[in-house]
Amino acid sequence: MRVLAGCLIVGGALYGCGPSLPPAEPEFVFGETGLGPGEFSYPRAIAVAPDDAVFVVDKSGRIQRFDPDGNVETVWHMPEYAAGKPTGMTVHPDGRLFVADTHYNRVLVFDRDGEELARFGEAGTGPGQFMLPTDVALDASGRIYVSEYGGNDRISRFSPDFEFELSFGGPESGAARLTRPAGMAFDEEGMLWVADACNHRLCRFNPEGKLLQTIGEMGRDQGQLRYPYDIDLLDDGTLVVCEYGNNRLQWFSPTGESLGIWGGAGRRPGQMAYPWGVARNNAGRLYVVDSGNNRVQALKP
Repeated sequence: MRVLAGCLIVGGALYGCGPSLPPAEPEFVFGETGLGPGEFSYPRAIAVAPDDAVFVVDKSGRIQRFDPDGNVETVWHMPEYAAGKPTGMTVHPDGRLFVADTHYNRVLVFDRDGEELARFGEAGTGPGQFMLPTDVALDASGRIYVSEYGGNDRISRFSPDFEFELSFGGPESGAARLTRPAGMAFDEEGMLWVADACNHRLCRFNPEGKLLQTIGEMGRDQGQLRYPYDIDLLDDGTLVVCEYGNNRLQWFSPTGESLGIWGGAGRRPGQMAYPWGVARNNAGRLYVVDSGNNRVQALKP
């Protein structure tokens, strides 16, 4: 263990740099390998509701709802999951859960207890169609943004009533071209941040799809990214990025300065194996989907 410029370095991972980063050890961990309530089989998406309930979906096709302390409250299965399982979801301010049903090329909407309320989308390359949707995001007006890969590699925007409006970031988009866009999040200015996973960068778009900014390049050093799969924002605009390929979280300022790193490859608390998702609650607590370890790690704000 060593200290460098106010940063704690443990096993090659960098902790405590920049403002308001969590301690090296998580606040608590929940979940273990299995198919029972509170257990996981490779969890890979997470969303936090306005009441701080935590939703997690895994590769068994189950969605589980937990209280903020990691106690399981309810469990349900996706209607179909033999062809594959979801990779992204978000919660509407009214409590509805929007799930990117990736391998069925659609978005499903549930209430908090798992009753299906709506669905939209179908396989295809045309307007309003999907090829492997990866995540869902909602802007302040209730419009729905869906990211997808598998050839479309774009983001499509829908009205609150699920009517298609526009797409952007696809193969003909030049510098704005996305390659496996994954997690998405809106900032306080209403701009959309996208984890552009296979381009190893973050992209910021306006609601009409104009590229405003990019952050990152492929690599393992601080400020670089390897397969960013998810993103969330703190109240001060700081971006928190979940790096599947680097087994870590990384914090960035809105202008692109790396503020610090948490994690590193491993099995111990504070280490991760191929994390897929990150989400924060109203108190600023972060929940990280530690997929290869079949658990969720909760970090103090």
